[in-house]
Amino acid sequence: MKFWLLKAAGTLEDEEIILENSVITIGGAEFPDLSGIKDEEQVKKLILEKYPGMRGELSGTWAGEIYSFITKIKKGDLVAVPFKTRNEVMIGKVTGNYEYRQLSDFISHIRLVRWLKTIPKGDFEEEYDVDLNAPEAISLINTDPEKLSTLVETKSLETLARELSFALEDLDLMKERMLELVYRLAETEEIPEVRKIAAEMKKVLKEK
Repeated sequence: MKFWLLKAAGTLEDEEIILENSVITIGGAEFPDLSGIKDEEQVKKLILEKYPGMRGELSGTWAGEIYSFITKIKKGDLVAVPFKTRNEVMIGKVTGNYEYRQLSDFISHIRLVRWLKTIPKGDFEEEYDVDLNAPEAISLINTDPEKLSTLVETKSLETLARELSFALEDLDLMKERMLELVYRLAETEEIPEVRKIAAEMKKVLKEK
């Protein structure tokens, strides 16, 4: 398990999308789906096609960061995302591989995460000896396994409240769907239709 620092969230809207959808992003929404990328050179070629005047060193750095986001971050790794609009660093556990999904004008290259806790920026910098003002968009954080285990096991009240809110929303949606099926059941006397509705109810319950 590795621990990554990822600085990509920009506006308040972007940060809310990241939290609500439980994702991280590397930016670069102007580029197409990168699922078929084999190496950094392919990413660099895309960058230079889009920005032909960009210096080779800068394009190489950016290509390396995007490629690391796609391939080097693994499911189960931890990631720290400092927010620009608040004095917080969100800690999450990566739960998905790279996906291309357009969530906003800024967010389309994503990885799914499970948010674990929030740490004030100053405390985070002191605890993990990192500089959040450094230019790198993505980098490894060197720390001992014991600290990583503590991060995985601990959740903030804010994170727990958010997870509870999502769970309640899911229950409300299930309730609405079940009521809709009950109304349909009450309005039919056809046995095949009753069986069809019963099967739909079973499917809804299994999904939850």
